[in-house]
This record gives sequence, C-alpha cells and structure tokens, in this order.
Amino acid sequence: MRVFFLCSILLPVSFIFSTQPCAAAIRDSVADVLQTPFFEKLYANTYYSLLDRLNPDGYLEESLSGAYDGMYCRTTGPMVLLLLETGRYQEAERMISFVLNAVAENDMERIPHVIGQAVDGRYPVTSNENQIDGQAHVLLAWARLAVQRGHTAFEDKTWPLVSKLMERTCDRTYLQVGWWSIEPGLVRNLSFEHSREGRRWDTWDLLTQSFVGAALTDMITVAKRRGAGALGDNWSKKLGLLRQGIAKHLTVQRNGKTTYLEMRLPDSNGGVPFLGMGWVCLAPVAAGWEALEHGVMVNTVAEMQRTLLKTTRGLAWMPTDGYPDGTVSNEIIGKGLGWEMEFCRQEKDYTRVAQILKLIGIVNAGSSIYMEGGWLDAAGIKPSQKLTDKDLASMKEAVWKSKDAGNGEQCAWWCWAMARLRKEKGLPAVPKRKP
Repeated sequence: MRVFFLCSILLPVSFIFSTQPCAAAIRDSVADVLQTPFFEKLYANTYYSLLDRLNPDGYLEESLSGAYDGMYCRTTGPMVLLLLETGRYQEAERMISFVLNAVAENDMERIPHVIGQAVDGRYPVTSNENQIDGQAHVLLAWARLAVQRGHTAFEDKTWPLVSKLMERTCDRTYLQVGWWSIEPGLVRNLSFEHSREGRRWDTWDLLTQSFVGAALTDMITVAKRRGAGALGDNWSKKLGLLRQGIAKHLTVQRNGKTTYLEMRLPDSNGGVPFLGMGWVCLAPVAAGWEALEHGVMVNTVAEMQRTLLKTTRGLAWMPTDGYPDGTVSNEIIGKGLGWEMEFCRQEKDYTRVAQILKLIGIVNAGSSIYMEGGWLDAAGIKPSQKLTDKDLASMKEAVWKSKDAGNGEQCAWWCWAMARLRKEKGLPAVPKRKP
C-alpha cells in the first residue's frame, strides 16, 4: 500500500525534473499532485485534526503525541489565519477569546506562553515566559479577523484589552527606539524560541519584527475605523520607526544584493549581525508584511536557495538552519516548508513548489497527519546536528524520519499554505473528510 501511494505522488513530480516541461506544465503538475490520494488525505486529516481538537471554549491542545502540554498561544496566529482562509469566523473568535480570557483572569499585561485547559472559569497559565513574538501572533490574529470580518460585538468587547496589549508591544520596553546606542529601532525578544541549538535566544529577530509590523498595520486600520485617531497616529509613528530600524540594522549585502538578516544579537551596544540563514528569514511571508520593498524578500529567498538548498539521494531539501561557517542542520521544519511553499506560489515558482511537495511526500509517508518536522538520519548522526557538505555526501544510507505528527503550530501553518495553494489551483480550501 505504501509503495502505491508514494508512486502516485512522486510520478508527476519526477516527470517535472526528467523532462523539464514549460512553466504551465509544471503548474498543472502541481495541481495533479495536490489531488493525489496521499495529499488529499494528508491535508484533510491534518485540517480536521486541528478543527476537531478546538474545544467549544477555544482551547486547542498543541500536541497529539504529548510532546508539548497545553495550548501554545502563538498557535492562535496560524490557526486564525487558516480559519480566515476557510471562512470559519466563529472558531477564530473562540480561539482568540480563550487567550484573552486567560490574560484577563490572571491579571496579566501580556500574552502568556502556554495555557492549560479552563476549569470552572479559571484559565491556568502554565508558562508565563516572555515571548513577545507569540504576543504579536495573537494580536495579528485579532486584527486580521477584525479587518476581514468587519465591525462586531466581539471587537467592541475586546478592543480595550487588545489595544492596551498593542500599546505595550510597541512601547520602549520592547520596541527599543531612543537616543541610546543600545536601541536599534527593533523589537527585542528576550526569549526567542528557536530551532538553532534547541534553545531560547535573546535577540532582535526578523520574525518578531515581521509579526509586530503586521499587527501594527492592521491595528491601525481598526483604530481609524473606530475613531481612535490619536492611537492610530501613534502606532503609525511606531510602525515608521520599526521600518527604519529594520532597514538600518536588520539587512545585509549578500552576493551584491540587499537581503534580510535573520537576527541581530545584543552585545551591550547596538547589537551584532548573525549571518546564518534559515526558516526565520521567511517570516515576512507568514506575517504577510514586508518592511522594505519586495525585492529584498526576493533577494533573501534567492540567497537561501543558492547557498542552503541541498540535494541528498536525488531529493532537494531546505535545512531548518544554516550557519555562518557553512554548516547546516540536518533537520527540516514543518512551518518553514509551508512558508517557502507560499512564497514560491506567490512568485509562480512551481518547480520549487513541486520539490517541496515531493519532500513532504517522502518524509511524511509514515503518518496520515502532517509533521512538526523531520531529520535526515544516519549512523552516528543526531537530530539538529551541524553537517558539512562532505558529511552529507558521505551519508549514503541516510533516511528521513519525522516527529510529533499533528503539532498545532506547524500543522496550522502548513494547512494555511495548502489552502492558499489549493485555491489558486481551483481546488476547495475546505477539504472533504477522509475515512
């Protein structure tokens, strides 16, 4: 059975690389791959796994495997964006409400990291870790819902709290704009939850800037609609300062072109650039907001594909992280695949879309629900290990393995990208349930 469905998804993609057909044929082949039994089932099962575990009160368990306990608030971002793609406004409202209820009930001035299931009207905060990018995910979710759906009673009820959270996000505590050299005009993330080295980073990172910028942009729209002109003007000023900070301190020349930096690391002054590249560089795609002209994003992805994209045993894959010394992680991350796929869809690069789908078809073949990520496994190699090109060339028997199928954040981001790709191909964003 496994051989059958793998062949059914790989034959159209193999045709792409063996005959090098015109762009239209590649585009049509992508549509064919999306309609294979494997991808129809994977998308449907993943989509309904997310919907079915969304409780009536808006609580969403992050992990099906138990790898993560509770509801991770940042997942509200991709989940709401997915629900907006499929027109499920009530579910989006419920999920945002759960997070805001936890903030209010626990008298917090920011979004928590993880919340447990509500019991008797109480919302236990199981991790209050300070992750400002996670807060921006929730604010963007609220703002995108408000902009797309229009004025509602829910907006009226939650605006006082959400507007305060937006104010807090872009005050000088986080958006470090001032006259001191330690303030580069960027949002400081004290606990960036990164795949690099499997740890938190104290950093000014592109993901945080992108989601704060996107949230500000849509919150300004809502503020003006609500007659909160002074607030909207203040946020517009902050947004302009953020754009300036990104242009000055979060870009670098690569191969003669301006590209985004992934991170700038504090050094008791204005910070130092981190020159590695990885999935974080794709964050503007996910946020739907670019600080600078689109060409900078195009240059950034082109440089990632030029320097990071690897081919192992005939299979192209984008490492989760590349390092300044030229080594790469032996991992791939679920949302990174979705984000690059969405960028390539926008740019009409269907050859790369087909490569990503082919990779997913192989790495995710052992599960009917989408993965958190995967890694290239071989004797003596550990997940997230740094590898050189020489190391990769020597891994003749390497195989792909996946982990935490059903992970909320990764699945929601991938389904969001799939919904947009399916719409472009004339396929329904809402899939049919599969047995």
